[in-house]
Amino acid sequence: MQLTLVLPDLLDAEPEALAAVEAPALARLLATAAAPAVEPDGTIAIACAGIGIAKQYDWPVAPWLARAAGIDPGTRYWLCAQPVTFQLERDQGRLTGIVSDLEASESASLLSSLRAHFAPDGMAFVECGPGHWWATLETEQRLETASPNAALGRPAMALLPRGADAARWRRWQSEMQMLLFEHPVNRSRERDGRLAVNYVWMWGGGTLREASPDASAVALFTKDPLLRDLARAAGRSVENVPASFAAFRASPPEASALVWFEDLESPDLPERLGAFESHWAAPLERALDRQEIDATLVIGASAKAISFVLRATGAVQRLRRRWSLAASLSSLLTPHADG
Repeated sequence: MQLTLVLPDLLDAEPEALAAVEAPALARLLATAAAPAVEPDGTIAIACAGIGIAKQYDWPVAPWLARAAGIDPGTRYWLCAQPVTFQLERDQGRLTGIVSDLEASESASLLSSLRAHFAPDGMAFVECGPGHWWATLETEQRLETASPNAALGRPAMALLPRGADAARWRRWQSEMQMLLFEHPVNRSRERDGRLAVNYVWMWGGGTLREASPDASAVALFTKDPLLRDLARAAGRSVENVPASFAAFRASPPEASALVWFEDLESPDLPERLGAFESHWAAPLERALDRQEIDATLVIGASAKAISFVLRATGAVQRLRRRWSLAASLSSLLTPHADG
C-alpha cells in the first residue's frame, strides 16, 4: 500500500500558531524523514500528478473540469477564467478577492461583453453556472499560470501568465480589466457592498489528453469539489476522507491512495492538527514501525508544496524516531515557508 497524505495549507500557518500545537508523532515523522522534495507548482501539481494528469506547458486543469461539467473539450485549448477583484497599487496590482456570488443575470451580462470584445481574437467563453467560466481557443497556447488561490493577496506581477505566449495574454487580461472596470454590473455590485468583477484570472491551461493509467493514486479521498471533479473526470475513485487511519485501513483501496485533508484554518489549527495527530499521525507512525505501509506526507502552501517520504526503516531508526526529542513543528516547517 502506497499512501499519500496532503495537509494543503499547513505551510502557510504562522510560526506562533505552529508553536502552540502539540503534535509529537507528526513532528517525529517529519524530523526523521529525508529532506523533503519541493514542488514549486504547489498542491495542484500534487493532485494532478497523483490522478494521472500530466503537465503540459501548464497543469491542464481547465479541460478536465470542462469534461467533469459535461462539456466536450474537443481538441481546443482551455483555460479556467475566474472572476476576481483586482486592486491597482502604486507599482503593480494585487488579486484581493475571488468572486463566487455572481447572479445568473450578472454572469450573463459580463460574459456578453467579454465575448463581443474577444471574438475577433478567436477567443470563446464557455459558462457552466454563474461565475464558472472557461476561455478557449483553437490553437494551443504556451503558457504557465498560477491558480487564483496561489495569487490571492500577493503582488500579481510574478504570478501573471509566463511563457512564449504570455505577452499576448497579459495584454488581453489588461483589456479585460479596462472592459470590466466601469461595467454596469460592477457599479451595481459596488453599490450593494459586494466585490466587483474587475479582472479575469486565467489559469490551468491545456488540451485534453487521456490520463495516465500509471497514476500514483487509484483512489482519492477528499471533500474538495475541484479535486473531486478532476478525479472523476480522470476515471479515479473518489470518496470522503475517512474519520481515522484505522477506518482507512479497514477498507483500503487495492494499491494506492491520496488522502486530501480539509484546509487548516488558523483559528482552529490546534484543534484540527490535534485531531490529525491522534487519528492519523500516531497510528501511521506505529504502522511504519511495523513496516506495514509506505507513506508520503505533503505539506502545502498557497504557492508550493513539500513532500516527505515516510518509509519503513530498521530497528535503530524506529527507536530513534520513537524516543528522540523531535524538533517542533514550527522549526521543521518555517524554513520551507514562502516568507
